[in-house]
Amino acid sequence: MAVNQGVSPLPQSLARPAPMPHRRRPSRLNALVDGLGSWLLRYWAAMVTALLGSIVLLALSVPFLFYFGLDTLARPIYFALHLICAQIPSHSFYIFDHPLGMCERNFSIYASMFVGSLLFVLSKRRLPGIPWWLWALTLVPIALDGFTQMFGWRESTPLLRVLTGTIFGLGNVLFVLPLIERNLVVTPEMSAALQLRRSLASQSFASLVPAGPGSVSAPAVVNGQAPAPASRSATLPAPVSQTVSSRPTVPLPQQQSAGESSALRHEPEACP
Repeated sequence: MAVNQGVSPLPQSLARPAPMPHRRRPSRLNALVDGLGSWLLRYWAAMVTALLGSIVLLALSVPFLFYFGLDTLARPIYFALHLICAQIPSHSFYIFDHPLGMCERNFSIYASMFVGSLLFVLSKRRLPGIPWWLWALTLVPIALDGFTQMFGWRESTPLLRVLTGTIFGLGNVLFVLPLIERNLVVTPEMSAALQLRRSLASQSFASLVPAGPGSVSAPAVVNGQAPAPASRSATLPAPVSQTVSSRPTVPLPQQQSAGESSALRHEPEACP
């Protein structure tokens, strides 16, 4: 039997190590979400100001649209503004004998909020906010004026409605917008902490990924000294002294039985 006297080749897992897993690149969706979040953090105050200004502009446009005969535009706007205002005719301002889209109190509230938010944006969001107790005091005038009129104890005047609404609107803007800005601002310390948290998360994720069959872990350091390298016999499989050759071999003829051999031995030779 042909054998190959030598050392067997190394296992495939040791001869060709598996490649290390690569970090997955962020997808376009993640990049789009990050960009949208950055854009909102930068322009959120301008968006609030634009929304308040649009409401005030729509309320002012209603009587002008009615005056110029554009009822097809004025009526949908007027009915849409009914969602944020009761639109009581006796409590509304009139222009060209047509009421505004909101009553006196609500119009003064939204107009003052628009002016306050505009000042907040023009000051580059540096306008200082008022404390919570002062904001709570701005609720008292509008509450007294509204509830006493609702229960029929007294009748409010246009001047009181405008004054209480303006105080309430400015109080909301001066309290809410600086509070949002303080909670959304990102300081260098917060940015460093966020970056450290992301790096720790990536390291923990890499530790959970199972290593390939060919990856070799780094030796641990004990007391400042690396452990001695292990012997070759401990890491590699024992050599095989005899292995069957890959070349095809001819099988040997089987041995004949004792009876057949004896019969052939005593068989008389044929005459020539």
